[in-house]
Amino acid sequence: MKINVYNEYDPLKEVIIGDATKLYFPDTHEIEQEEHTAKWKQFMTKHIYTLLRGKKVPSFLAKKFQRELAEFQRILETHGVKVHHVDSVTPTKQDPYGMGQMYARDSAMSVGEHFIEGNVQIEMRKIERRGYQRIVAAINDKNQVHTLNQKDKIYLEGGDVIVNYPYVFVGIGKYASNEAGAKWLQSILDKDYENEIVDKPWKVVPVYLNDDAILHLDCCMTIIGPKTAIIHKPVLKDLPKELVDYKFIDIDAKTRKEMGGNVLVIGPKKVIVQKRHTALQEALKNEGYTVIPIVFTWHSLLDGALRCASCPLVREKMSKKGV
Repeated sequence: MKINVYNEYDPLKEVIIGDATKLYFPDTHEIEQEEHTAKWKQFMTKHIYTLLRGKKVPSFLAKKFQRELAEFQRILETHGVKVHHVDSVTPTKQDPYGMGQMYARDSAMSVGEHFIEGNVQIEMRKIERRGYQRIVAAINDKNQVHTLNQKDKIYLEGGDVIVNYPYVFVGIGKYASNEAGAKWLQSILDKDYENEIVDKPWKVVPVYLNDDAILHLDCCMTIIGPKTAIIHKPVLKDLPKELVDYKFIDIDAKTRKEMGGNVLVIGPKKVIVQKRHTALQEALKNEGYTVIPIVFTWHSLLDGALRCASCPLVREKMSKKGV
């Protein structure tokens, strides 16, 4: 396998998806107490997580996530995508409370021909990276694999990294990727132009989040085609000039909170979308997209959806010359 991800919309050929075999209740975290966090999440983190932290999530709840992931895999394979899984991880007594591996996007990412083991800022999520080691070993010989030191304060998370060569848009927020992570990414991508791997130099573009209750950029913006994106603009600070000529499909605050914009494009004008977001589906159809609906409600309750649950490894090379 040769890593190849130059954008978010070329035909998807190979992907990693998450795992919900073992789920453990987390401890409390500051993000759940931010002003715009849903009240039920604030209640959970104050009163429920303090009682259940570190305990295994009951199987009847874990199975709801497992069923959604199984249907996600079925749809991907039906459309010719080879699906890889993270390996299930068991926390040790030394690990922070909590663990869930459903969101395969955050701990690792592919950019161009690079595979990156990122560094997440929320401490309990760092153990998720252990689930990628078999995949990393399999691709290491034929690919450029980079690993961030999890003890450093250089944070780069896949949910913040949106690729549309020659640009990589990196969300900068309070609890995930930071400016140091964006600068680190730029430093490794610079070598591609020096080594004549790409026609134009890569440019990493920071996109600043305006709401501390939002973890990642793909919770409010997702590129779905050349110069085309789904967005909820009010939660971003200033739109970078590299995005001003995009055609945007705007979603409202409710759809954003339900992770409606967190879709997965599996080929030109072909996108997997949550079934309940019918207005978004109609907007996509009006732009010529084939919409593939799926129920993914349980994942979205924990602020992740289809893009979050998938880490592309290979997209068919169609648009390498860039936007």
